[in-house]
Amino acid sequence: MAIDEQNGRRGIVGIRELIRNVDGRSESPLESEARLVFIDGGLPAPEVQYEIVDRCGKLWRVDFAWPEAKLVAEYESMEWHATAEALRHDRMKVARLQECGWMSIPVVVDDVRRHPKELVARIATHLNQRTSLAG
Repeated sequence: MAIDEQNGRRGIVGIRELIRNVDGRSESPLESEARLVFIDGGLPAPEVQYEIVDRCGKLWRVDFAWPEAKLVAEYESMEWHATAEALRHDRMKVARLQECGWMSIPVVVDDVRRHPKELVARIATHLNQRTSLAG
């Protein structure tokens, strides 16, 4: 592996720590950044690009999921989620997931870059509540 060839180079220890968290399924740099915020904040690593079938048989894919808690987090960029069509799709998705017992937490760029501790705390609270209810 290329990283093994870099032994002794400055910063390689940090790179080795980060490399274990790489997941090629992330669909945007901000999704990757959010996932690292979750992990750095002590949350369990989420499933990435997780698929859920609703009660009508429609398949939905979510950015991040903690299946044991039936909790999802969706990164909502202005680029992809600001049109009327995207808003209708997002609302339908949240409603269909709620019908199946899932909770969806929206995540925006400021959550990731300006308020990561608050984002982690919000998700941790919901994870704790939902896993204690399920258990």
